Amino acid sequence: MKFFSFLCIVLGAVFVFMFNDQSEYDKYMKILGFVLLMFGLYRSTKLWVKDNPKNEKKDESDELDDESKK
Repeated sequence: MKFFSFLCIVLGAVFVFMFNDQSEYDKYMKILGFVLLMFGLYRSTKLWVKDNPKNEKKDESDELDDESKK
C-alpha cells in the first residue's frame, strides 16, 4: 500500500513536469499527473493516520499535567 501511494506520487509528479503543453494530449497527461499526485497524497496521509493513531485521553491528561506544573 505504501509503495503504491509512493508510486502514484512519483508518477504524478513526472507527468506534471514532463509534459509542457506542446501537443494536444499533453494537457490530458498533465491532468492525469495531477490526479495521480493527489490520489497518492490522499492515500499516504490515510496510511499515516492509521499508523499513528491519536489517543485523545492521553493528550488531555498530558495537558492537565502540564497546567498543574505551572
